[in-house]
Amino acid sequence: MNPDISKEMPETVIDIAAHLAGPTVRISAPQCSCATSLEQVESAWGLVYENYSHMGLIDENPFGLHAVPTAVGPHACVIWGPEGPRVGYTMTLFRDNPMGLALDSVYSPYLDELRRNGRRLLEVGMLADRRQSISRGVGALFSMMRWGIYFGLHNDLTDIVIGVHPRHAGFYIRCYGFEAFAPPTNYALVRNNPVVLLRLPLLEAMAAVALPRGLADARDNPLPESVFSHRFAFEPKQLRGSLIAGFLKARYGVDPSRKANSAAA
Repeated sequence: MNPDISKEMPETVIDIAAHLAGPTVRISAPQCSCATSLEQVESAWGLVYENYSHMGLIDENPFGLHAVPTAVGPHACVIWGPEGPRVGYTMTLFRDNPMGLALDSVYSPYLDELRRNGRRLLEVGMLADRRQSISRGVGALFSMMRWGIYFGLHNDLTDIVIGVHPRHAGFYIRCYGFEAFAPPTNYALVRNNPVVLLRLPLLEAMAAVALPRGLADARDNPLPESVFSHRFAFEPKQLRGSLIAGFLKARYGVDPSRKANSAAA
């Protein structure tokens, strides 16, 4: 059966690609950092829950957060930026690991092809922003993607993969040089909304003479490896009794607080 790629996300979703094309949008560089504590991670994933449940992409749950098991472990890094005293925007980065990637649930043949060819993968996901300003939202996305690019480079990864609504694919293709790597399908993790797999061959893309807008911004604003060194480690003892552990156990039957290490699932 062909996937229903005509299904649209609710109108509350910002069509980033369309607004970025407008001449009045200015890109700023808002502050970002790695989450270094359980509280910061749970606040960031609480914002993901607020956004996704408001858009009808996930079911409500009593823990008030959204996560996937593959994003929990020392291979992961939660990026966030402030909006007053709260988390204003967030993105989660996670390297390929023994649990695989979230996108393996729908695109494993394509990702396995990359792995067989010796490619080392980083998935970018769980994006959320509480602000209503289009220009500020785009600026935050540029800033967080810069962190994602350098997390990949400092971890000797070769490719960034991301699953996006087909309506938003043009932004990532135009501004970062992503390429569509698989046909659109329905994604069970977000209530069967359509998704398309995009791939950025990171090393090759950054070596090009002329870079797309987003990659040029990253190249011109490098981040040292040290900015990632104090990120939250997701150690089992840190997760014991946490909202994250409670949610993962209830939703997926996974208890990260009981593993010898987070990558042993």
